[in-house]
Amino acid sequence: MRIAVLGAGVAGLVAGLRLTQAGHTVDVYERWPGLGGQAATIDVGGGHLLERYYHHLFSTDRHIAGLYDELGMPDELEWLSSSVAYFADGKQWPFVTPMDLLRFKPMPPLARVRLGAAVVALQKGPGAPGPFEHVTARKWIERYMGKDAYRTLWGPLLRGKFGERADDVAMVWLQNKLRLRRGDDAADEKLGYPKHSWEKLLHALQEQIEAGGGRVLIDRPIAKLSADFTVTPGAPNSFRRGHDPREFDTIEPETYDAVLATLPSDVFEQVLEPGVLPESYLARARSIEYFTALCLLIEIDQQFSPYYWTNIGDDALPFVGLIEHTNLMGPERYDGRRFLYVANYLPKGHELLGLSPDELLDRYTPGLQAINPAFDRSWVQQLWAHREPAAQPIVTVGYREKIPAMKTPRRGLVLANTTQIFPEDRGTNYAVREGDEAARALLEWLPSERE
Repeated sequence: MRIAVLGAGVAGLVAGLRLTQAGHTVDVYERWPGLGGQAATIDVGGGHLLERYYHHLFSTDRHIAGLYDELGMPDELEWLSSSVAYFADGKQWPFVTPMDLLRFKPMPPLARVRLGAAVVALQKGPGAPGPFEHVTARKWIERYMGKDAYRTLWGPLLRGKFGERADDVAMVWLQNKLRLRRGDDAADEKLGYPKHSWEKLLHALQEQIEAGGGRVLIDRPIAKLSADFTVTPGAPNSFRRGHDPREFDTIEPETYDAVLATLPSDVFEQVLEPGVLPESYLARARSIEYFTALCLLIEIDQQFSPYYWTNIGDDALPFVGLIEHTNLMGPERYDGRRFLYVANYLPKGHELLGLSPDELLDRYTPGLQAINPAFDRSWVQQLWAHREPAAQPIVTVGYREKIPAMKTPRRGLVLANTTQIFPEDRGTNYAVREGDEAARALLEWLPSERE
């Protein structure tokens, strides 16, 4: 059978692989002129690729590690020692080991001990998400970790990530962050990154789909999807018009036997012609809100700080985190060049989302100098800014009840996107798992082409 997969992110490509392996012919449509979705790379010059948005793996990320093995690339992932800091009271505090926590002077000594004990209990406990799904992170933290822990540590982090919705976020979101972040050795956190960026994995998936007779069509978004699974693509360069498919010029449609969509929920609804799905299903998908990821990638000519990852615990700073990529993967990988991501999560319509890279740097420079007073604009060699409107679903109390089913009420139409990754947070590893699950869901409806 002919199947259309909408979106060539990791989930879409993995789903396309599984459907191809089941004997079907798969066409994958992608809005962006490149593969990977939120893991897509850009050419930063000199033959080097970097992700638009920072990415790494934890040692608990078994799904994507298994995919690398399956595709014949078991040695592609490198596991490197991480370094993490927390910026508070005008200083970067190391924040990796239990001793780092005990030395964290912005909190009183007993509060540090109480916080550490609660974190260990979460990491070593049974891990069932149920008890954490119906209580807010703030309420749970203040009760079990203490108000000092919320005021000094978790409150600023949650506000940085979720803004005015911080007090609505369910504790299950943080519980799983803490449980899945570490491997067996919490004293020396190892993070994984591929030797050749994510691009090698993405192209291996593309090659498998095309070897099975399918196509991977980049710069080819979907403008319309009808009830008979006729797909109307947008014309090349439609990505320059934004994310709303209703703004795209269109080209010749094609009809398929089934469709697997990995689009964000709002875009998915916009491509559907009236009557394809009932309002009850669409309302469920619509009930989950997203925050936009805004990522400024800066090439700098010297090291900014000694840490790979710095979480920001100061509400006065206009960003939530700094990820100095070349403090994980050494600058020698990039001919001595250094790269720093400045991370932000913002509600739709926020003023920062409309700024150019240079304007963003102007707004961020005082905050960067608060962390490193020596920082100067003369350090900056190049700038890139990217925005992903559907980056972070807001995991509120009772979130599980909001999640739309992968199998939609229209037989042969599957939806798989980040809103369905739960209780874990969205990420490349769980995109692999979701692609597998979405393909299985569709295959349950289809006759096997191998029979």
